Amino acid sequence: MKNISKLILALFALVMFSCSVEDVQDRPVIEASDAPVITAPTTGSSYVITPATSDKLLDRFAWAPANFNADVVVTYQVEIAKLTDKEFTKPQLVQSSKTNNVAVTGDNLNKAAIDLGLTPFVPTTVLARVKAVVGTQVIGSDPIEIAVNPFKVAPLLGLVGNHQGWNPAGLTSAYQMKPSAKGNSDFEGYAYLDGGFKFLEADDNLKFDWANVAYGSGGSGVLDAKGGDVTAAAGYYYVKADTQKLTYSLLKQDWGIIGDATPGGWGTSTPMTFDKATNTWEITATLTANELKFRPNNDWPGNFGDNGGDNILEGDGANIKIPSAGTYKITLDLSKSRAYTYTLVKQ
Repeated sequence: MKNISKLILALFALVMFSCSVEDVQDRPVIEASDAPVITAPTTGSSYVITPATSDKLLDRFAWAPANFNADVVVTYQVEIAKLTDKEFTKPQLVQSSKTNNVAVTGDNLNKAAIDLGLTPFVPTTVLARVKAVVGTQVIGSDPIEIAVNPFKVAPLLGLVGNHQGWNPAGLTSAYQMKPSAKGNSDFEGYAYLDGGFKFLEADDNLKFDWANVAYGSGGSGVLDAKGGDVTAAAGYYYVKADTQKLTYSLLKQDWGIIGDATPGGWGTSTPMTFDKATNTWEITATLTANELKFRPNNDWPGNFGDNGGDNILEGDGANIKIPSAGTYKITLDLSKSRAYTYTLVKQ
């Protein structure tokens, strides 16, 4: 009886082994034989990405499918690489797809371009390909060349230099410039400068560090990430910079008050004094119960008023009403990037 049982078990094992071998032999061999072929876009296509268009459709990449000699699900990956990296040893992924095309957005191509190390706002030719992946099997299309003009806008620019000891950690609001709107490349600010300085970008966490891009001078009014120091004679300046157009300007300013409430009336500004310790302009003056405004360089361009009566200044805003005659200590604070303010304290 034992011998019969052993014989049955042996026969069963033999049958199972035979079936397993046949199953393995009958399985299709998954092996990449034909690479995908890009049909759109074509070599020479060019893409300019801006903050205003980054979330929109940039282009639709399409390709003829790869062949793996089996009915399998293929993952396709659109990649870019530097022009010298013909083997795609260090590519950046743009977008993935399970079909034979993908809608590429500005955000995704821009991120890939910046991660690849492309210089913002400079058109650069790169290689683009489609890679087909099934398990460990990978095959890539022949690459095409496309030009990408990416953007990267810092949330703030800091004025780091001789005036504050060349200390990125010391870039307080008094030395920060804000963009005209979130994601824009044009910045403005007011700051006391004294000698050489650079425009240092903040990272996405609003941290200033020498590892970030620092723009110097590429000539009069020209920004250059590899340029030398920008220089300014000691004084208070209205500063503008555009990291896309690579331009900057400095306008030295002295501030004063003007209006029928002030000693000079509407005819001439009464000068204020800059306090480097507080980064504010101050004056103690006898005022009448009338109106005043703040203006630089005894001229109207760049003047400030107050539209809401909330001590927050607006360019070319409404006249500021003085409630009653008397002596006032007046402070003008342009050192905060979020809002420009003033105070009137009756003595």
